Parts: sequence; structure tokens; C-alpha cells
Amino acid sequence: MMKWLGLLLVVCSGGGIGFLYAMRLRQERTNLERLCQMLREIAVQIAFRSLTVQELLEQLCRETAYAAFQFPVTVLSGMEQGLPLAEAWAAGIRQDKAVPEPAKKLLLPLGEELGASDLDGQAATLAQYRMQLEPYAAEAGEKCVQRQRLYCSLGLLGGLLAAILLC
Repeated sequence: MMKWLGLLLVVCSGGGIGFLYAMRLRQERTNLERLCQMLREIAVQIAFRSLTVQELLEQLCRETAYAAFQFPVTVLSGMEQGLPLAEAWAAGIRQDKAVPEPAKKLLLPLGEELGASDLDGQAATLAQYRMQLEPYAAEAGEKCVQRQRLYCSLGLLGGLLAAILLC
């Protein structure tokens, strides 16, 4: 009886590992979509409310939709310590584990461009960055759809194989 229970736990552990990898795919897709949404919102806030970069970051820190991202808080605290926006932005983006790697590479130079031009220039820059980020979000969505069931199935089958080998 204990042996069967142990084997069942091995199978469930394999399924759990597969489910964990599927959740990582979903989280990456969600984070990329939220980053696109964040860039859109920043552009709107700059265009219609004429907020400064510091006010934008404070507002992003308060938004619950972006709570997964730590870089607005990091950038804001870096700016309060006297760091220039570009350095604080780069440090915040690099340290944030919620920002997927392709988005990090893309968003690093944005800190140098925010606040460096007039409102229309900043809105155009943000729109350009968003358009560059959207294909990554679409690709992550396709990857999620394609591989989600695969990872769950492989995890479960891997656990089943381990249980059979342990018999």
C-alpha cells in the first residue's frame, strides 16, 4: 500500500513540474502583455496629463495591474538617491525578474529617451517601443498555446515513467 502511494506521489510530482513550466510560459506572456499596456498608458499619461517622469513612475507604483514589476519602484528610489534617470532605469530593468529577457534588451535604452524630448516626441518614442515589444508578446502567446499542454503532458508522463522504473 505504501509503495503504491509513493508511486502515485512520484507521478503527481512529475505532473506538478510540468504544470510549473506551463505556468512560467503563461506568466511570461502575461508580463509581456502588461509591459505593452504599460507603455501605452505611459504614452497616454504623457500626452494628455503632461506628467513628469517621476510622477509617471509614482503612478505606476500605485497601479495594481503592474504590481508584478519592481522596476518602477527601483527607478523611483534610484532617482530619489540622486541617480540620473537613464542609470536608474537601466538598473531597475536589469534587476526586475518579472521583465522577460527579450523585453529587458529592448527596454534598456528607453530610460535615456524618456524626458529627453517634447511630449509628442516622447509619445512617438513610446509608441515605437510598444510596436517593437508587441511581436514578442504575440510570440509568447503562441508559444504558450503550443507548449502549455505539452509541458503538462511531459511532466505527467515523466512522472509515470519514473514510477514504472521504480516498480
